[in-house]
Amino acid sequence: MIKMNFLPNFSMLKKTGSFSLKFAHCLAFVFLISIISLQRNAGAEMYPVLKSRAGTPPFEIIEAILQSGKGIKKSDNTPLGTYTVPAPHIVWVADTDARIQPQYILTHPEQKIYSVRNLANQLDTSLGAIDYGVLYLRSPILLITGNTGNEALRLFAGNYKELDQSVRLELDHLYPALGYSGKDSKKTQKERELQLVEQNVDYQVRQALERYSERVEKKRLVVVGSVLDLTNAYGKGINQLIIININGETDGEKIRKMQLLRSVNPELLANIGRQAVPNMEKPKKQDTF
Repeated sequence: MIKMNFLPNFSMLKKTGSFSLKFAHCLAFVFLISIISLQRNAGAEMYPVLKSRAGTPPFEIIEAILQSGKGIKKSDNTPLGTYTVPAPHIVWVADTDARIQPQYILTHPEQKIYSVRNLANQLDTSLGAIDYGVLYLRSPILLITGNTGNEALRLFAGNYKELDQSVRLELDHLYPALGYSGKDSKKTQKERELQLVEQNVDYQVRQALERYSERVEKKRLVVVGSVLDLTNAYGKGINQLIIININGETDGEKIRKMQLLRSVNPELLANIGRQAVPNMEKPKKQDTF
């Protein structure tokens, strides 16, 4: 094995007198700077690695899936060949976050919720599925649900350049709604994140109103924008659904007075409106991040 020594031999330098001790110190200094620079460059190319969830092995998960099937009630009341797809009460567009469950929307969601899930609850990335629910299944409600603690929006606003191209392509559709990410020094991180969530929901509602304008005008479709509060940012409790937009109206007081909600229990109207984090300003149309 060949041994290589990159450090200068100071004792030899003194004996031969070829170099001065001062020059030798300079060489050592240059060598150390080079090592530090290499370490920094190597670190700059490293990206955070997502760790797999530890604990539950795959075979146990598959077993749980198969076991769940045994608990499903079977019905022999429907003759073969006569089953039709029921019109769902809600076409629900939500983020892919596993914490978000349909039971937070309806207590008994079976056959009532037609779910479309994608990064940051967008229309553009799932138009076919949403069109099918709205135009063919003729659901009367299109519910667009953002959520607090949204990881997709955090990545868009922060580590966007480090994402794989496939993920960036899906998040690129957020630029018309949120613009380029930036920091507003007057707002806390929690306030900025919540404003991103609400801006995105409002944008998706505007897109839906334009795309399905005919059904909305004929009062056959209501487009509802909402936020599932996973972090209690609105102070009404974790996992509460907050309605912030109905058919383009974003003022909470005006929404509560809508003819549409005239017969709703007044106590339930408390979860309508974006009275959120203390001292948080009302979102402006031209705010970008």
